[in-house]
Amino acid sequence: MGPAAFMWPPDREWSANMDNTAPCGSSQGVGNRTEFPLTGGKIALVDQDESYDVQVGIAYQNDPQSNADFNVLIASSSLKELAEGHTCVSIANPPDTVSAGSNATLQIIYTADFDSPQNQTFYACADITYVLNQDFTTSIPCFNATIDDGESSPTTTHGSSSATASSTSAATTSAVSSGGGSKGISGGAIAGAVVGSIAGAAILGVAAIWLYRRHQKKNRAAQIERSARNVKWDVLHPGRDNASQNTENIPM
Repeated sequence: MGPAAFMWPPDREWSANMDNTAPCGSSQGVGNRTEFPLTGGKIALVDQDESYDVQVGIAYQNDPQSNADFNVLIASSSLKELAEGHTCVSIANPPDTVSAGSNATLQIIYTADFDSPQNQTFYACADITYVLNQDFTTSIPCFNATIDDGESSPTTTHGSSSATASSTSAATTSAVSSGGGSKGISGGAIAGAVVGSIAGAAILGVAAIWLYRRHQKKNRAAQIERSARNVKWDVLHPGRDNASQNTENIPM
């Protein structure tokens, strides 16, 4: 993946030589489509390096070919920075002309200085097919777990963004409570286990990204140091003492 990507729905295959190419940053065309709810849709984004001015768009076409084919769902002014880790984002419902069975492609456009001294524009796309909410059975891995800019340690935040976790917990609690005096694990305990498992996965994911980023920075620093050591200074001015090369024109 590049600096950022769709975690859900899964995006098209990433390639380093195409991730700066509009509209989808991939050499792969439309492939497998992910079922997506007609209303109340959310996307899960993952970021491994600072990303800025993130724009989320959608094309209600089978095979969009340019940025002009996409409608803006979230303007870059509303998502100025994507923190490292996992971020859950709610998106607007499609227009009435879109129904169950309609195809669409989600797009993110953002800037980052990933493996480069200057900012570049990156693209990623995820292909979807809309389904009725009652037919949507996927548990969206949507949660917020990001790393502080100071890199001291990963931090995890949970809230209403994890709609699937909340609905699952509520349904489980209701089902157990309706059992009357039946013995077994309480609804609260089951709900806690569901939310706890999501929190654990979030922390592990953020910690992995944090460690990876620290490793990448150490590698870059080591490469710079090795490059400086390998410079053959005597080649620049053969036969001259480089330590005193600026003194030969001083009058005696």
